Amino acid sequence: MGVAVVLTCVMCGRALRPAERGRPPRYCSRACQARAYRARVSERPTAGARAKPRPTAENAQVVQDQALIVRAAVALADREGLATLSMRRIAADLGVAVMSLYRYVGSREELNDLMVDSVFGERPLPEPGPDGWRAKLELSAREEWALHRAHPWLSQLVAVTTRPPVAPGLMAYTDWRMRALAGQGLDFSTLVKIAIMIGTYVQSAAVPLAHEARAARGARHTRRQWAAARREAFDRTISANRLPMVSEFGDEAFEASEPENIFEFGLHRMLDGIAALIDAV
Repeated sequence: MGVAVVLTCVMCGRALRPAERGRPPRYCSRACQARAYRARVSERPTAGARAKPRPTAENAQVVQDQALIVRAAVALADREGLATLSMRRIAADLGVAVMSLYRYVGSREELNDLMVDSVFGERPLPEPGPDGWRAKLELSAREEWALHRAHPWLSQLVAVTTRPPVAPGLMAYTDWRMRALAGQGLDFSTLVKIAIMIGTYVQSAAVPLAHEARAARGARHTRRQWAAARREAFDRTISANRLPMVSEFGDEAFEASEPENIFEFGLHRMLDGIAALIDAV
């Protein structure tokens, strides 16, 4: 009996489905095929070049240090948002050839994962943390909220998705929350749901931060200035659509609608709900 040969992608090592005819496949996807092509192109000598110039110490550090590439990406996103983020921009900021980055960061998706992991690594949750499950969960939510305040673009990579980034730093928050609830009589499935619910709530509450940062960069005015400029249109809309409660909106309502206050209100209501669930066990 012969031994079955399992073909694997030459770039990522994933198993390949044998071809029905023709040459056996070498790549699992167009993305891996493109990575292989970029790697070959980056290693070709320039036409007419006599010798490959020796890299400077600074450039050598860049291509050898993935963390430096990720830090540059995070800094660029902090300054200008995700819309301007690209491998070409990062390479320009670092002063290196763009293709040299692909040796250490294979794709934009991988870069996104590394950025999320780096950001969550800035605020690892303490061990063992405060006493009591409620204090622990509140702390974890506030720490994650602080990350979104520092990096408003973060929610665009982690919020409203069932395919979260492959980021150990982010996963550590989920694991920590589940351990905070261990011993409360809840089954494992419920622990998973609660841990993910908290992360989803914080991330969703943080989505306006990204929009506000983008609007502030473009229009260069605050949310309050924006609201004041649209006051006349706001009043016309209310009077034309019979909105009695919304018509009462003033400074107090405006303050209540700030992302920070929405986060605070929702956090405590969510923790109250978890407490009621535990009490019912």
